[in-house]
Amino acid sequence: MNKTSTFLCAAVAVVAVSAPAVAADMRMPAKALSPPPVVQVYSWTGFYIGGFVGGAVADRDAESTEPRSGTASYNDTRLPSSYDLGSSFIGGGTIGYNWQPVGSQWVIGLEAEAGYLQMKDSALDINSPIGAANGFHSAHMGDWYAVIAGRLGYSFDRVLVYAKGGVAFVDKEYSFIDGCVVAPCGNATLALSNSDMQTTWAVGGGIEWAFAPNWSLKGEYVYLATRDDTTQSAIAGGTGRAAGRTWTNAHSDPGIHTGKIGINYRF
Repeated sequence: MNKTSTFLCAAVAVVAVSAPAVAADMRMPAKALSPPPVVQVYSWTGFYIGGFVGGAVADRDAESTEPRSGTASYNDTRLPSSYDLGSSFIGGGTIGYNWQPVGSQWVIGLEAEAGYLQMKDSALDINSPIGAANGFHSAHMGDWYAVIAGRLGYSFDRVLVYAKGGVAFVDKEYSFIDGCVVAPCGNATLALSNSDMQTTWAVGGGIEWAFAPNWSLKGEYVYLATRDDTTQSAIAGGTGRAAGRTWTNAHSDPGIHTGKIGINYRF
């Protein structure tokens, strides 16, 4: 066997031995891995409008004193009259703006709401003579109210827990009317009244759930600080000892607890 034949035989042997190892290394290139999908973090930032319904109840009874003139009392008894203003349906609308800094779970905002509220009652003055309608107290809170409040919340993605507080405006009326001049009523008549829009504070909180990209549901509690004392005076008409004198009394309104459910649309 010449040198050429020997070299060829050796080369064939080397190739035969190396082929399996080379084949093992010649795998198909690995498929490039796709990056994990980006998880969209819900943002509460934006303007919104909404509506709500709910209920309201007073935190105590209304109270009115008997009219007085100097040291004299109108019916000579001086006992305060207390009466329950009951509860009320409430309903209305909201508009507001939320801002959630990028990468933060905190949400701050400003919200205005306006709605219907009506709490009222009338009661015979406790000092009236037995069998006489000698004076009725009447209180009326509503028919409208409004709140402008700041909101501070903490979000758990699509769930927002928040507190709110601000200024409230509530329309209110009070009157004491004595138009009875038939025995056992006295001969005098008297009409005391007060009507104004009270500006006060409101505080509360709630929870809101974004069930769709632009829609959210909320449950909320707000206390309206409508506890307030007013005084009103008038000159009695008619005849008798009370006529022609200036009579004054004091009236105290309760505060109001409100609860509501609402729906908001975010832009």
